[in-house]
Amino acid sequence: MMGHPWDIIIDEEKTERKLSDTVLVRRLLSYVWPHKIRFLLLSALVIIGSIINLLPPYLSEIAIDKYMMKGDLQGLGTIGLLFLLVFLSGWAISYGQTYLTTWVGRKVEYDLRMSVFNKLQLLSLNYYDTREAGRIVSRVTNDVDNLTDLVTSGTISTFADLFTLVAIVGIMFYMSPMLAFMAFMVIPVIVAFTWLYGRKSREAFRRARRTISGVTAHVEETVSGIKEVQSYSKEKETRKEFEKANVSNLRANVSAARVQSIFFPAVGVFGALGTCIVLWAGGMAVIAGILTLGVLIAFLQYVSRFFWPIQDLSMFYSNLQSAMAGAERVVDLLDREIQVKEKEGAYALQAVKGTIAFEHVTFGYDPDQPVLQDIDLRIGAKEMIAVVGPTGGGKTSLISLLCRFYEPQKGRIMLDGHDIKDVTLRSLRGHIGIVLQTPFLFSGSIAENIKYGKPDASDEEVIDASRAVGLHEFVESLPEGYNTNVGERGERLSMGQRQLVSFARALLRNPRILILDEATSSIDAYTELLIQKALRRILMERTSIVIAHRLSTIRNAGRIIVIDKGRVVQEGTHDELMKEGGLYSHLYEMQFSEVIPVKVE
Repeated sequence: MMGHPWDIIIDEEKTERKLSDTVLVRRLLSYVWPHKIRFLLLSALVIIGSIINLLPPYLSEIAIDKYMMKGDLQGLGTIGLLFLLVFLSGWAISYGQTYLTTWVGRKVEYDLRMSVFNKLQLLSLNYYDTREAGRIVSRVTNDVDNLTDLVTSGTISTFADLFTLVAIVGIMFYMSPMLAFMAFMVIPVIVAFTWLYGRKSREAFRRARRTISGVTAHVEETVSGIKEVQSYSKEKETRKEFEKANVSNLRANVSAARVQSIFFPAVGVFGALGTCIVLWAGGMAVIAGILTLGVLIAFLQYVSRFFWPIQDLSMFYSNLQSAMAGAERVVDLLDREIQVKEKEGAYALQAVKGTIAFEHVTFGYDPDQPVLQDIDLRIGAKEMIAVVGPTGGGKTSLISLLCRFYEPQKGRIMLDGHDIKDVTLRSLRGHIGIVLQTPFLFSGSIAENIKYGKPDASDEEVIDASRAVGLHEFVESLPEGYNTNVGERGERLSMGQRQLVSFARALLRNPRILILDEATSSIDAYTELLIQKALRRILMERTSIVIAHRLSTIRNAGRIIVIDKGRVVQEGTHDELMKEGGLYSHLYEMQFSEVIPVKVE
């Protein structure tokens, strides 16, 4: 396809939009809202659990000051039972939190992944033309996994930590304002350090996410093309390419870990410093009789617990930087404009005769480099036309526009007098059957693949379609018949057999318009004769467009359209075009010229 930008691969990791964390988190939390009842219950458990976790230091103060110092063993026994009750209650609350967090998390993951997958199905083909499949797969897998952890467990733990921090601050000021101020002396240092860490870590984690997408892309490409890798003995070179991507990912992760490894010990050091200040000042107060021993011990426990949520929040901030790098890509995909979409008020096509008109159509994958230029072409109902021309002339682009895989920059395409932009995509494509040069089969049985376009078809209909293309005898010879699994992408069948299955799939749908794009190029000569014989009967009942390089297959076409450099340069029957001369006769003579024998002495 001339002008197709296959050589331009968009690296979205480098061109991603820089949305703020607040905007991204708000977008992601919208996936939690449908499960708000369970989320609110989870939040309530978090508050109760946080309160319960704050009771042990207070109980320690009572035990020391009111019972130990006075030798009250009965009171100590009561406190012991209260400790046991607190720990059992904490265990039960923790169980409920874990269950609800997992439930909400998996539902959010399901909803988010479905949104991404649905968007991928709606995006136009030009989105896929310039992006590696592995990087797209990485959106649905790696990025969504990270975002789910962020939205659920990350959000809940952050809420719990913030509640705990506020509660501890209140308790510490209530117990001893002087010690509280001393303990908080290190907070400004932690805030400044966290700000500096955030600037460094975001880019580090973005590189890590970018490189794992590259690894996924290499794996997907190698697995898909493993036959080519092995047949050309390219295992060593492929391994080196993968190693390069893998090393890049390793270095990115090590770099991110280096930044992370500096941060968390530093927060621990700041926490230890705060504890030392409180221990020194509090010890002086106990010696002076200003403070009781129980209060000091309880206060030290609260100081220690005060720095726990700070460390947790720091870890959340670290994970946030990692997840936000993926969130930008996922949100970018979800917000991606769909270039080929139904207009408001689009209606469904009902009965179709099959009259097609291209009215001054101009199109280019890159608008500045048109592939088709001012195409003006009419095809009658039940007419069979063939489209031929040099490679890159725009033949396949013509049928891609008819199916609305792409939109023309100029002109319009009419079907039975309806502008195809005015009708629903489902009804338009429902009247069109396509057999491509390289057939694609899905994992499953032969019958399931044939029924792909018509799932409710009966077994008799499947067999009739198979007989029409010469497939039935081969399928019957298989031990499992039509239940035979074709493997991933049909790898268990030969290329010709896959092509026959795709023929049967298209015919079973009984479309009013049938498009064959180099459909017999992968079939042996004998099978091609069988199909050609069947097609003569099948094509008479519908409008058909045959694209072929093998000119022998289209000699009997009612009309032959010759396209070169995006323009219709000739039109007529085979005999008319041969008499006329020009490009068609030149192509024909090139294919069927006699080979001059070389005399070997």
